[in-house]
Order: sequence, then C-alpha cells, then structure tokens
Amino acid sequence: MLDHLRLAIPVLPIYAVKHGEGRFYFEGSLLELGLNCGARVVKLDDDGKPKASELYAPYDTLGSDFSDMAVKFYDKGINCLPYVELKASPLKLLQGHNVYGFESIELGAIEMLGLLIEAFPKLCAYLDFANTEVLHLDITYMAKLPSQSMVAPCLQYLANISSGHAKSQQVHYDNYVRWGTQNSRYIGRKVYGKFEEVESQIKQLIKKAGKNEQALNKLNALYAAKDFACAKLRFEARICKTYLSKNNYPSNLFELIKLQRAQSGLLQELWGIAFNPIFKALEGEVMPLNDDDKVYELLKSKLFTVNKKGVISHVKANNAYRFYLALKAQGVDKTKEIYSKPTYFRNFKLLVDCGLSKSYLQNLHQKPSNVIPFVRLIAVDFDNQVPDGYVVPTSKYQLPLAA
Repeated sequence: MLDHLRLAIPVLPIYAVKHGEGRFYFEGSLLELGLNCGARVVKLDDDGKPKASELYAPYDTLGSDFSDMAVKFYDKGINCLPYVELKASPLKLLQGHNVYGFESIELGAIEMLGLLIEAFPKLCAYLDFANTEVLHLDITYMAKLPSQSMVAPCLQYLANISSGHAKSQQVHYDNYVRWGTQNSRYIGRKVYGKFEEVESQIKQLIKKAGKNEQALNKLNALYAAKDFACAKLRFEARICKTYLSKNNYPSNLFELIKLQRAQSGLLQELWGIAFNPIFKALEGEVMPLNDDDKVYELLKSKLFTVNKKGVISHVKANNAYRFYLALKAQGVDKTKEIYSKPTYFRNFKLLVDCGLSKSYLQNLHQKPSNVIPFVRLIAVDFDNQVPDGYVVPTSKYQLPLAA
C-alpha cells in the first residue's frame, strides 16, 4: 500500500529570478499568496513602529475530514526553482488510518493536490504542476504472525540481521527496527508492529473526540481497523527521488502515475528492491515456535473482568497461564505437589473450560518446541493485505493527473 507521499511543485520559471550560482528566488510577494507568513528580522522603524523583513512561509497544515497534510512554500531554491512541498499519508487523508489501504499513486496525489488548490488558489496560479516531482514514497506490506505476542520477539530477531550496507538499528521504545541511515537519499527500510501504535492513538483521540470532529472521524476509522492490525509485522520501504532517477524510474509525478497504470505491480516491485536483500539474508534462519503465545491469547480472551470504570483486568488469565507453564515445565505429578489439591483441580478445570483438552495438558511436559524457518514465519502474502470487503475510498476532487 501507499503509506506516505512527499511532493515538490516548482514555480513556473517566469516567476523565478536567478541570483548567483544555482540560487533562485521567487519574484513576487509572499503576502499576496494567502499563506501564513513569518519574519526572520523585526526592527523598529524611525517612527518606532515594528517593521518586518526577510519574510518566509513556515510549515502549515491543510486538513481533510480525517487527517492533515503538511504544506510549505520554499521561496528560495538552491540548484532548483522555488517550490511548494506537500507531505501526507494519502490513506489517512482519505480513510482516517493507514492500517491497510490502496496502492494508487494517482488517487493519493489527487487528494493532496486538490487540498492545496482549494486552500491556496492564488499561490497555485504561480505553480508548474506539470513538473511536480516525487521526493519520496513509502510502500508498506504486512506479514501475519501466529499471535500479537510474537511481534516483539520477531523484532528482536530482525535487529541482528544485516545485508551489505544495510545495517540494522533497533529502537525499542518506538517498536521498530530500521536498516541503514534514517535520512537516506536512496532507500529506507524499517519493520515495526502496528497494533500498539493504533491502541495508543485511540487513547489519545478519545480525549479529543468530544471537541474535534476530525478526531472523532479518525477515532471511528481506527476502531474499525484495529483488529486487522493485530499480530501484523509491517515492512515499510521509503523510495526516494534520487534512487528513482538513477535507476530509470520517473520521478515526475505524472510519468510515475502513467508507469503504475501500465504496471499494476509497480509498488510491489519497488518494495521488493528494498527488502529482497533482507529476506535473502534470512534464508536458513529458524526461530523456536510453540503454542504458549496462542494459549495466553486464548486465556486473555476468556478470562477477564471489567470494573465500573471500564478497565479490563486479566489477573485471572495470568494466574491460569502461570499454572499452564507449571504443567509444561514440571509435568502433572510435580505440579500436583506444588499446588493444594483444590487449587490444582480448580486451575486444571479452568484450562479445560477455556478449550484446552485434558490429553493435551497431561502430555504438555513431553511436547518438544517446534522450529519454523524464519522467512516462512514472516512471509508477506500480497493477496491478503486488506480485509475482505475493503472498498477503495474516492476523492472529492476531480483532477486530470494523467492522460
């Protein structure tokens, strides 16, 4: 899916003046473009009144029903014409989340350019839309794991994998592993879990939803998509303009749209260029895999309480899971010695009532741990990247971006 898009729209050459080697300045007044402006220098004039000079346009935001797009006008360019930069997740703009979504560069660009044209018509009169450049695009595909509890171990495992110049760097508190430098001008790669991020966003949006319609729309969208994020490992590739230009891919937005129309698998191709070396390095690697995580998820789904404030407690599930681990480590006979007779049979019955068979529990101590090829564990199924019944959103803007 198309996770993020960054565009640069230059001014028409007739509105740029060259000063010195490779330096271009916008020939016009920033105050007449409808932009929010700031000043780098403010002084008092002879009458004691403040006078601003060296005006500039800081980053601004334009909002859809769900999310915002960053906008900045660079009125000075070095080795390039002055330009407007747009940065956004087209998925968030159109559907309120990027848990899953569409691949169309055209659809994403229509929404972003439409927002700009609607908000700043005076500015757009100076822009050369035909020469819009793609500065980067983020492409994300997901692997489905056996359970959500497998996400952290997989990230820890992947933190030790490197391929060529792509050295891994793990950022534990941000729940992701990155390969290569953070601001590479060619290709960026990272892998992360989405479920924890979605839960955190929902908590933040709950506080805002009562006063902010956009936050409410986004909250509803995230609630609907939350379950699909569970137990998913997301592999995100950032493909930058420099890589596109040096490898015979167009960086012009309209040419790239035409190419995707002709090659529907373009995003998968670019994503593969980024991640195939990583998956190649994983060949032959195995990872222990047992049923413990599935059992814990099962117990949490069956054994929980909700207090008057709506807080969910899994104390009962945790106690049952500790009893399960004792059976696995010690066996039935030893576990009977650890627990009193009533406690033993009460916990044993609890596990059976949750769906674990007596024979499974009685032989748990004898069960060997399984191993699975790691590449198979994190295999990306391109045919199952969205839930059944997913409908691609539509933009309210109708722009002829490509012939």
